[in-house]
Amino acid sequence: MRFFIPLLLALAVAFGAQAQQPGRILIVSPHVGEVIDAQEKATYGLFPYYSANDFQQARFEQAPDSAITLYAQLRDGRTVLRPFTRAQFEQTSQAIEQRVQELKQAGVAVNQPATPAAADSIGHRYRVDLRTGTAFVGELVALRPAQLEFRTSDLGIVQVERANIKRLEDLTPGAIRPLAEDWFDIGNGNRLFFQPTARNLRKGEGSLQSINLLLLGANYGVTDNFSIGILTSVVPFVPLNDQLLAFTPKLSAKVSETTHVGGGILYIRVAGESAGIFYGNATFGSADNNFTAGLGYAFASGEVARTPVVQLGGQRRISRRVSLLTENYLITDSEAGIAGLYGIKLNWRRTSLGLAGGYVLSYSDGLSSTYAVPIFYDFTFRFGKPGK
Repeated sequence: MRFFIPLLLALAVAFGAQAQQPGRILIVSPHVGEVIDAQEKATYGLFPYYSANDFQQARFEQAPDSAITLYAQLRDGRTVLRPFTRAQFEQTSQAIEQRVQELKQAGVAVNQPATPAAADSIGHRYRVDLRTGTAFVGELVALRPAQLEFRTSDLGIVQVERANIKRLEDLTPGAIRPLAEDWFDIGNGNRLFFQPTARNLRKGEGSLQSINLLLLGANYGVTDNFSIGILTSVVPFVPLNDQLLAFTPKLSAKVSETTHVGGGILYIRVAGESAGIFYGNATFGSADNNFTAGLGYAFASGEVARTPVVQLGGQRRISRRVSLLTENYLITDSEAGIAGLYGIKLNWRRTSLGLAGGYVLSYSDGLSSTYAVPIFYDFTFRFGKPGK
């Protein structure tokens, strides 16, 4: 039964990849702060696709892969997610500033620049950090344009000017919280352990990789949609002409913020012989949490296989330093079977360490399986595009 573990992990990653990971809250304008309420929507003419009768509040969040999403909370309790490009986000900011100037010229008073403010959720518990350096925990009991009021267990009722608030964290169970600042960028999700995804290295981003101390690789993003890579073996006592040499060019395209398609070639030359695989795939999710499915056709000695290899894999970041990964290959010819890797990746700002177990499940002579751990370990160093 042990060979079912990787498949179960693959399914868990697939379902989890689409789950929205909390992101860093963005302030589109100091005039509205973190949360844009119904009055601010009407004042600045924002989000015309939501009616005034339905809209309650909204906020912008930025995921670790820089994707921006508008979270709009409606009066019926639904929260609607709407992807925003950087250009759309900037246009919203400019529209607010333009409206502020129009109101000033008309002699209408506008709100002073706001500090981060709590969601319009009376009864929620918040941790409140003040600009003076003090902090307290309390229940929000009143929300005013320039002031918030909390009920605390030690201090009783506390009224705080918005301008004095440095940070608010919603402690209510189930509340969506900002991603901690130390959830740093760990790359653009261009590969799993060895298997490529349909996401690409960003332009100017590169990586150096050591696999099992016997393979050395390098990859570089020429553009946001095209990357090149090289891989060579360094097996002791093996002549240079007999060492493995591989090239891995890849093209990709972004269909949406959470969908990418791509394809490439793995070309291998070893001991005077050549082989490889053509592949195409699609990846769903973000850089940190994604699921990839694809097909590949192997070739060797001028011949191309008639049946494809099915590629399934994914990853899920469960903490700022730890990601779970799995990659699986389904062989569909007369020697049908499944093989793959599954394990964890430990992340730092510029480096990562991958540790994986492997399995082989064969159907050729009845059901048989092989299981080994660990079988794969790699160390990767990223360079070029700065980590966040």
